[in-house]
Amino acid sequence: MSKTRLLQITHDLHVGGLPRVVDTLCRAIDRDRFDVSVLCLRDVGPLGEALREDLGIRVDKLRDNHHVPDRMAFLKVARYLKKFPADVVHTHNTEPFIEGSLGAILAGVRTLVHTDHARPFPDRFRYMAGEWFVSQFAWRVVGVSDHTTENLRRYEKISPRKLVTIPNGIDGDRYDAEVDVAAARAELGIPEGAPVLGFASRLAEQKGLTYLLQALPAVLAAHPGARLLVAGTGELEDALRVEAEERGVAEAIHFLGVRLDIPRLLKVFDLHVLPSLWEGLPMIILESMAAGCPTVATRVGGVATAIEDGVNGRLVEPRDPDALATAIVEMLDDPARRCALGKAARTTFRAGFTADAMARSYEHLYQRLPLPAVHT
Repeated sequence: MSKTRLLQITHDLHVGGLPRVVDTLCRAIDRDRFDVSVLCLRDVGPLGEALREDLGIRVDKLRDNHHVPDRMAFLKVARYLKKFPADVVHTHNTEPFIEGSLGAILAGVRTLVHTDHARPFPDRFRYMAGEWFVSQFAWRVVGVSDHTTENLRRYEKISPRKLVTIPNGIDGDRYDAEVDVAAARAELGIPEGAPVLGFASRLAEQKGLTYLLQALPAVLAAHPGARLLVAGTGELEDALRVEAEERGVAEAIHFLGVRLDIPRLLKVFDLHVLPSLWEGLPMIILESMAAGCPTVATRVGGVATAIEDGVNGRLVEPRDPDALATAIVEMLDDPARRCALGKAARTTFRAGFTADAMARSYEHLYQRLPLPAVHT
């Protein structure tokens, strides 16, 4: 039986939530039935290089200068698909959706699937109009949470018959490994017995790290030895470092840069904190759940799909450093509760947010089969 030729189209495969979804799909897809490849519109990135090396997957880059807008990108996609034909094209977020879909239509691809990984709505009119237009040719348009799917219906007027929700998933086995926590803490320069907060995400406005910095003085007043590990980089890094100095909390913060050992770091964190302003279903939430690391997060987007306040984590409203500090201090004050919430989070993860569950759902879409009722 011949394999279904599947092309994933994305901006890049740098470290981040959306690229992690693409990477996870490539690794979890049934390779006996699907021949998968990836086209990056802007850059390949380390996850793309790893897919080439680990699995021998074709990962190509559409253009060299991604800083200059390319109005003819859809024609380049069409030419690429003439050279490397695909039965299914799966796009991720706006530019890949518009340019990738137009190129796929010109190349005669039969099945188009798109995933929206969430952003603030309403978006720019030209983006929403462009997405509405190409959605007319898509087989299905996926939101990573019910909140995202509803935004696509409400703001972009995408037909409800085309819309489905498929929650993100990750490979939980990576988060079960034993870690020498004492050695890891010593390596990171954390004093013995110091409570450890962890933030592992891009240093961008969306992720709301400034509100954690605003909350930190109150946390340090209750737990003077606490440390905050910040794993990630981004356009706000310099500004956040300055803010930490101005708030007098810089000595309690370790900026670690980009880390590829998040499963190990999650074992070091006593508490994971994600004070985002908007989200779809963030991969780092699923990672912390898989690792059994208790989380304090903001009630935005699809976060509440995975975290139920007081049951398997804590949720607070966004842009509220006082509420964030209160939740963090309460969790640090009660190790037994932290442990119970972490165990509950791991159970929730295993029940519905695994890479296999996500991949099997997408495989149904690629074959134009109905999804289980939970995803419709």
